[in-house]
Amino acid sequence: MWVYRVALGWLAWELTRSEFWVGVVAFTQFAPAVLFGPIFGVLADRFDPAGGVAADQHDEHAVTWRSWHSPTACGKTDIYVLALLAMMQGILDGAHMPVRMALVPNLVTRAQLQSALATNSISFNLSRFIGPAIAGLLIASLGVAAAFAFNALSYVAILAALVVVRLRPTSRGSAPRGDVWHELKAGVRYVWRHADIRPLLAIIAAASVLGRGPLELLPAYADAIFGRGSGGLAILTSAVGGGAIVAGLILARGAAWLRLEVVAGGIICGGLLIAALGISDLFWLSVCIVVALGCTLSLCGVGSQILLQSLVDDDVRGRVSSLWGMVAFGGVALGGLLIGSLSSLFGLREVTVVTGLVCTVQIVVIMLRYRRTRPHAGSAAHTDAQQED
Repeated sequence: MWVYRVALGWLAWELTRSEFWVGVVAFTQFAPAVLFGPIFGVLADRFDPAGGVAADQHDEHAVTWRSWHSPTACGKTDIYVLALLAMMQGILDGAHMPVRMALVPNLVTRAQLQSALATNSISFNLSRFIGPAIAGLLIASLGVAAAFAFNALSYVAILAALVVVRLRPTSRGSAPRGDVWHELKAGVRYVWRHADIRPLLAIIAAASVLGRGPLELLPAYADAIFGRGSGGLAILTSAVGGGAIVAGLILARGAAWLRLEVVAGGIICGGLLIAALGISDLFWLSVCIVVALGCTLSLCGVGSQILLQSLVDDDVRGRVSSLWGMVAFGGVALGGLLIGSLSSLFGLREVTVVTGLVCTVQIVVIMLRYRRTRPHAGSAAHTDAQQED
């Protein structure tokens, strides 16, 4: 996936040399998750044993699509076709995302959940570290089409793994199921009435738009600001992954210290790091900032998943996970488009600095409001959702 993402971002920059179009491609890649993720979250709650089958179908389609995407990307496309292909992949990811997020809790017991999510994060972010390095080598030596071809072949491993995956039974409510729209609304009500999940999603939304969004503009940073080309992009993207691996190792050692306030504090630091990235004019200093940013944002992102999965009930896990993904990935899409558009008008560095400062202020406002409205008793959200399901 990370080979694909680096190749996609670089191809968008190579075709246009425009921060705006890099943002557009990022938007088309992630925006479909907002539309399709919640619907498939409902289906994940209905058909939990079929989660592996759904993921298998997604990956089979991904292999087929990327197989013909490779020659198309090889000098026979323009930015409009590229955005359309990115949107097609985004639709598949919107279907796959809630299933993938609900998969880990269905493989382990609740007591093992924290460790399993941290281990999964290490695996994910290890690929985030290695993948861009592979992409950089492939693009520099063989061209961007080779990176897409490599990505298509890599899905054979996923299909092989899904053959042996066995899901454990989960405790699901016995309430009768309604139509998809009714169940989706019940999931939204569950989140809205939950005293801790609602502010958690608000924080993740701000972090995704204003924290992750600027990272979608790394192709422009690598080439336009530092003049390092695809190799510089690979270094910067791998730096994000390297910091994220550190975050995963920290969480794997235990996360009893995780609280909503800790996640919020980490994102406040992330906003300040984003501003520092906009100020820096030295490449290797920026790499160090990006490492710290990758660690901070991943610590908060994975930490929010651990908190969410420990709070949510099994019978709404797919829906709540899909809403988390809608906020997280939809925020990245919106942030990439917004920051790319503003950067083309006012300058990349200037917009990055303002974005980081706004992120910090917004998290402070959310937490002040949370402290004023936080109830002393636990949430009755689950009971309400079951009654209305």
